Order: sequence, then C-alpha cells, then structure tokens
Amino acid sequence: MRIALLSDAHGNPFGVNRCLRAAQALSVDTIYFLGDAVGYLPGECQVIRLLAEAGVPCQIGNHEAMILGRLREPRANESLYLHGPAGMRLGEQGLDVFRTWPDGREFDLDGHRVLLIHGCPSDPLEGYCYPDTDICAFEQLPYDVVVMGHTHRPFIRQAGRVLAVNVGSCGLPRDQGDAPSFAIYDSKTNHATIYRVRIEPEEILHAFRDCAIHDDVRRCLYRTSTALVGEYVGGI
Repeated sequence: MRIALLSDAHGNPFGVNRCLRAAQALSVDTIYFLGDAVGYLPGECQVIRLLAEAGVPCQIGNHEAMILGRLREPRANESLYLHGPAGMRLGEQGLDVFRTWPDGREFDLDGHRVLLIHGCPSDPLEGYCYPDTDICAFEQLPYDVVVMGHTHRPFIRQAGRVLAVNVGSCGLPRDQGDAPSFAIYDSKTNHATIYRVRIEPEEILHAFRDCAIHDDVRRCLYRTSTALVGEYVGGI
C-alpha cells in the first residue's frame, strides 16, 4: 500500500492543492494530514475544504490544539499565528471539525506497525524532531514506522529497525519557502520518499493582500536553501 502524508498547511491552500494533486498523480491509495491546517496564513477554510474534498483523514496539530484552548498560546505570538481572525472565519462549525480530529493514528500496513503524529513520540503535539535530532530512543518504540511533521523540515532516517519520517510542510516550509513537501510511504517495500512541489510566494501574498501577514511569514516564503531534501514532482 502506498500512502501520502502531508502536514503543516498553515492556511496556505496553494501549497496544499499542489501537494494533493501531485500525490494523487503518484497513484497513492490514501492521503493523510498530520495537523496544523491553521495559523500564519489566512486560508485555513480553503485548506479544510480541499482536504475534505480529497477525502483526507486528518489529525490535530499544536495550532488546532491552541485555537481550541487545549494548549496555551504564547500571548506574544498572536500577531504571528493570527489565531483570533482564524477562529472568527472558522466559526463554531469549523472548530467542531477540529474537535473530530484525533491526536494521532496507529495501524498496520503489510506487517509494519505505523504511527502518525504531529510532533514526536515523546510529545505528540509539541515535540520537535529535526533532521539532526538524536533519535536513538526511537529504537525502543513498538513501531516500525514513525511519521511526523511540526518542524517544517523534512527528513528520512533510520533508528535501528524504526523508519523515522518527517514530511516537512505542505504550506510553509522553513528550508525552501517556495517548495512545499510531502512524503509517500510504500508498505510493501518499507520505503519512504520526500517529494516537493513549487509555489509562487507572490501568488500567495497577492491572494491575501488584504490580510495582516507577519513579516516573518513573508520572509519564510522567500527563504532559500542550498541543501534541499526531496525531489520535485508533478511539473507544477
């Protein structure tokens, strides 16, 4: 079975749409979303609609947990996260959608035990697992595959028998701002691949030109990297 894995859309329907289209073109069986549809950019309603129309099972991220009041939001970050305006746009009906999302998923695929979480195994909502994080502790986990998001920086690493995958961000990547990422895991080969699509920062900023987007988010969209992880796909 081939599953595509997206995370950290953060209100960017352009990145989500391109990642979904690219994943579908790669003939996957199912697409999962690992959380953080909301925050930073103001297109969260479009993001939720795109995921729902594609039949994507979703789970909660730390930003959904903050907007629902499950996690404390640092007061100084409101101008960056923009959760207040997002909550107004979502309304109770939109927030109720988040309330149906689980904190994570566990299942078996072709004999492999798979864990899907937003953060990391020790802290499923807020834990950070970067490309250079020590993941030796993963060797003791009762899983064969651990798939994460949250850091906006993709990687694939091995910890003993455990395959660790961070899918990066389909909305606001922090290494190459115009190159959203997603992953595909093939349970028959027990192999994962990171893929990239292209977006145009100008297109996003023009679409949301009437919204107060933080300068840090604008800079992130234009960030470049000399060590890009993943391969471009889809001709998009």
